[in-house]
Amino acid sequence: MPKPLENKLALVTGSSRGIGAAVAARLAREGASVIVNYATSAQHAEAVVQGIRSASGEAEAVGADLGELAGVKTLIAAIDGAFGGKFGGRLDILVNNAGVVDYGPFLEQPDEAYDKHFNVNVRAPIALSKDAGKRMAKSGWGRIINVGSAFGEAAPLGGVTLYIATKFALHGFTRGLSRELGPLGVTVNGVQPGPIDTELSPKEGSDEHAAMVKLTSVGRFGKVNEIAAAVAYLAGPEASYTNGENLTVDGGWNA
Repeated sequence: MPKPLENKLALVTGSSRGIGAAVAARLAREGASVIVNYATSAQHAEAVVQGIRSASGEAEAVGADLGELAGVKTLIAAIDGAFGGKFGGRLDILVNNAGVVDYGPFLEQPDEAYDKHFNVNVRAPIALSKDAGKRMAKSGWGRIINVGSAFGEAAPLGGVTLYIATKFALHGFTRGLSRELGPLGVTVNGVQPGPIDTELSPKEGSDEHAAMVKLTSVGRFGKVNEIAAAVAYLAGPEASYTNGENLTVDGGWNA
């Protein structure tokens, strides 16, 4: 049986662990060849690649720090040579997953934190989407999926104001770009996770963890595979009529 994403090339940013790693593995399972992007954790990225290959999938790792313009350019250049150039510079699926968050009172945030948050969480997705959009428009088919946050809908907690600002920006960017690329055969959607159980989440048993659990209606953190399933749907052929949507997967956080 053919797989829904067979012969598709996918790029997943920030996919050496956590949500990104789960998304990369899921898209590969659906048949896509996946570029696994990492900033510093080459060992984790290689483990993701080997996991995909051991399941008869196709993946390769590309190191690029998306907090720097040079990193964005490196990743764009890697698309042309991906998998020996067999895709001829085509890119079918872009998942803008890489993101950063610093916890702490806004009035105590250093000026450098502004650039750090906006470069990774907003500027990189915009630059990558511009390049990807041109490639996808040329082939007449494509999927751009921005991984935002439930914080892109509301601000139920303090201490993450810069992060919230970037995720609201990504939410709006998703809607605006969908209007422009939809007529070209390219859909643009977002997935907005609530609290998800990853290495970067507050540890279970901490006051912060308990406070976040209480804000959900299901009484738990989500799992990375639950987010990967949402991304896989938006990347697949059955989502061809879904465009400009920011799908919130948050256990009732923003209900």
